[in-house]
Amino acid sequence: MNPTIEKKFRRLENSRRELIEDLKKFDSQKFIISPAPGKWSVSQVFYHLDKAESQSVIYVSKKMLDVNNLKRTGIKEAYRTFLLWLGLASPIKFKAPIEALGEMPEKVYYTDITRQWDATRTKLEQLLELLPEDILRKNVFKQPVIGRINIYQMLDFMQWHFDRHRKQVYRAINQVT
Repeated sequence: MNPTIEKKFRRLENSRRELIEDLKKFDSQKFIISPAPGKWSVSQVFYHLDKAESQSVIYVSKKMLDVNNLKRTGIKEAYRTFLLWLGLASPIKFKAPIEALGEMPEKVYYTDITRQWDATRTKLEQLLELLPEDILRKNVFKQPVIGRINIYQMLDFMQWHFDRHRKQVYRAINQVT
């Protein structure tokens, strides 16, 4: 795996593991409880994060079948990625792109979704290990809001997305405990 890609992936995975470890001090039965009408439970947030990542793995894997039609990313994609970071770092709430991820299930069980997310991260790591160096700067990933970006930018997005939802997890826990 490319060293920069590996560093980004390790940071993302360590963030996830730290959150799961920190959650062990809470009663996991509370993780299926919505903190308020229309608000996601902890397990639903995990479901959303897993679904976004698993769809990303599927999309990139598909794009890898025809890399000759992929263009190299440039300043335009860097600018859009910066705007995405600004949006995710802001307190402004956004609706999840339902067309990309599907509807949120009413009940999501913590143990099941954590196990599923483990499997998704393993698939992501395996995919990243297989990517040839010449593909890393090509627009192989389609982010639902800003469009096509490269693998470096995809991993940055995944980290920012996780960081934003980690805050949501703690808000949900504080409201149900």
